[in-house]
Amino acid sequence: MTNELILIVEDSRTWLQAIEMSLSKEGFRVITAKNAIEGYHKVVTEFPDLIISDINLPELNGYQFCRLIKNENATSFIPVILLTSLGQKQDRFWGLKAGADRYIVKDTSMDVLLKEVKTLIDEKKDKARRKPSKSAIDDMKDADIMSKVNFLFDKLLFESTIMGEIKNLASFINNRTKFLMEFFNTMSALLDYKASGLLIISEDNTVLYLDLKEGMLSDENIKTVKDFYADNIKIEIANGMEYNNKEIHMPYFIESGLNIQEERLGNIFIFNDKEYKIKNRNTLSLAGKELAVVVKLMLLYEENERLSITDGLTKAYNRRYFNTQIEKEFEKAKRYNSKLTLIMLDIDHFKLLNDNYGHQQGDMVLIHLSRILKENMRSIDFIARYGGEEFAVLMSGADIREGAILAEKLRKKIEAYPFPALQKGAKPLKTTISLGVAEYSADMNSTDDLVKSADNMLYKAKEDGRNRVKMHE
Repeated sequence: MTNELILIVEDSRTWLQAIEMSLSKEGFRVITAKNAIEGYHKVVTEFPDLIISDINLPELNGYQFCRLIKNENATSFIPVILLTSLGQKQDRFWGLKAGADRYIVKDTSMDVLLKEVKTLIDEKKDKARRKPSKSAIDDMKDADIMSKVNFLFDKLLFESTIMGEIKNLASFINNRTKFLMEFFNTMSALLDYKASGLLIISEDNTVLYLDLKEGMLSDENIKTVKDFYADNIKIEIANGMEYNNKEIHMPYFIESGLNIQEERLGNIFIFNDKEYKIKNRNTLSLAGKELAVVVKLMLLYEENERLSITDGLTKAYNRRYFNTQIEKEFEKAKRYNSKLTLIMLDIDHFKLLNDNYGHQQGDMVLIHLSRILKENMRSIDFIARYGGEEFAVLMSGADIREGAILAEKLRKKIEAYPFPALQKGAKPLKTTISLGVAEYSADMNSTDDLVKSADNMLYKAKEDGRNRVKMHE
């Protein structure tokens, strides 16, 4: 026969007696309280095995009472069943969010309540009992209980405010620079620190963004960050450029991982010259949990943007994005009378290559060609797959002579390059490219004129025997 102690907190005498009678018949010991204040005294003095509480209670309602129980280490694992005459979904939502183990509408059969009581009692038997100290019990007053409640709800308000502020950063996922500025502003408002870092992990560009208050972090501090992520990390200073030449060492740091299930998205690092309290650690941990979702959204947005402007095979920019960029550069050259050069290039006899070796081999050549172009151009040059086997290279601030020099360099690189053969045991393939170069001039009315000029030079290079560079004189 069962002998567990159950506390019923209920201001309705009718309901209290009905529940008490049903539990007693099943062999449970029962104690009662007419409100949550009295109920809490019973919890910390009698330490029941399970609590059944009404929601509609005077002074302190059932939601608040449940949160108070679940927030205390000594009582957090005591099962709580909330009873109510309210059956709306939002009422059930708040009941479960308050930490209740079960939420039961009073119109439900008493058998259902008894079944849930027995289930929760069985589940609890394996959990350790951690009673509060005797002195804490003796000194407990109603005012102390209300103070605990106020502290708890102040804490919940603070946490919900932090969560709201972090979630608001989702408004800036389309602009990483703005996102970083708003993130570090939020961190500065929440925590005191000498330096803060946000590590964002992505497939090809893992970056540690720094917010520096007094100086550049020491090599030892940077090593601390790298120990969390062993691969190469690019470091960018988001705030504090004026302190870049001053190096300081911060002996204390706290961190919070940005994780969604098994996926690691990065870390938040906070460095200081004095040790952080547990409250600061909890704040950073909460911020990290919320920020992980925002960073994931930003990475997904950036990946979607990248895919929309990138050729899927070669990873060069696509023609649609090329058209956007050449319009911008053309207008800039026209307005400021600046230099702008375009190179159009094409693989020689590419159809024959596809016919002889297959389209997969042709794709392999295109992939390697794109890689060679990227590796041999200036960082400010713009490369796009213009169509099929044709590529375009846009050189801002360069004249036609500089364009011709780069074109010749590319021609030689491709001519000498051993393209991997897909057929097992086959020798590497050789191919060549033809290139046409043209420069913006004041008599050009649109980008079409510049493209046509470079294209004409490309066709002339092919007519003159291929594997050569022709430039518009």
